[in-house]
Amino acid sequence: MKDSLLIIIVVLFFACSDNPSGKQPYRQSKFIKSLEWEDETLKLKQGSGDNWPIAWVNDTLQITSFGDGNGFDDSVKDLSLGISYIIGDPPFHRGLDIRTNIDTPEGGGPAGIKASGMIMIEKMLYIFVRNYKPGSSDDYTNARLAWSEDLGKTFQWADWHFSETFGCPEFIQFGPSRSSAPDGFVYVISQDNDNAYDYSPDIVLARVPKNMVIERNSYEFFTGSDEDDKAQWSPDISQRKSIFHDPAGTQRISMSFNPALKRYFLVTSHRPANDTRTHTAALGIFESEFPWGPWFTVYYNDHWSADCRTYHHRFPAKWISPDGREMWLLFSGLDCGYYDFCLKKALLFPY
Repeated sequence: MKDSLLIIIVVLFFACSDNPSGKQPYRQSKFIKSLEWEDETLKLKQGSGDNWPIAWVNDTLQITSFGDGNGFDDSVKDLSLGISYIIGDPPFHRGLDIRTNIDTPEGGGPAGIKASGMIMIEKMLYIFVRNYKPGSSDDYTNARLAWSEDLGKTFQWADWHFSETFGCPEFIQFGPSRSSAPDGFVYVISQDNDNAYDYSPDIVLARVPKNMVIERNSYEFFTGSDEDDKAQWSPDISQRKSIFHDPAGTQRISMSFNPALKRYFLVTSHRPANDTRTHTAALGIFESEFPWGPWFTVYYNDHWSADCRTYHHRFPAKWISPDGREMWLLFSGLDCGYYDFCLKKALLFPY
């Protein structure tokens, strides 16, 4: 009888676990009962590139950036960094490349700059670029800010860069031009290391007033929260504390606010045990009432994309349904035809 009961418990555990091979870092969400994926993956053009940070401009337009591809124009040679417009909504969206003064033909992988995060604030487009190489250094593991006042056609560069940490920074996404942001700050997250090709167990968070994004000395860094979950901040980056921890690592992270559900959704790759690849098939999705947590697991799977390597997953704010229960995941990858602007719909089922 005891043996039969044990078998039943084990069977129920594996039946209810989305990922029996991996240990999720946070307890299951009590707000989102489940997340299900639609079968179809939408793709625009094989070989167009990877990464795809994206900024919501208006009802019809988003701006994105691709890495190590030729975008949507076959007449262009591969760029390490290129800029494109995304027009319309899935499944009828399309891509349109534009030529800019930061188009970068040199390098591949870590040897060339790539965009890691983009955001539109009123009429200003901001972009964080990773793999930045300062001066004559051989170090390609820094991140630098640029901005554009003409929808991405021309950019200016900040005279500062992040080093040691914030090596793959991304802006937390809200509505068009931050229309649903809760305060006057712009928030930036990153894996807590200086290399977008490594995994860090921790994620860190910064904020800056929305009219001072260009000013490095205006940034503050999360240093913990009090018993009421109120965040604490310091201008000293060395005082930073993690907002999220996964022993399996985090890489190429993103965060979007779902206004209907009033929740932040954090998305990250992780590295399953005994998997030594730079990119994996693993995916974790977490939710919280605040951008610094506490976090709860919505989805955690070591084999989300079978054995196909995928990365830079994000939920574009424009493609979150009005009721918050449908979100399109934008991603790219190295296998299975995923070296493209890929979209897959997630269906959320709150309690």
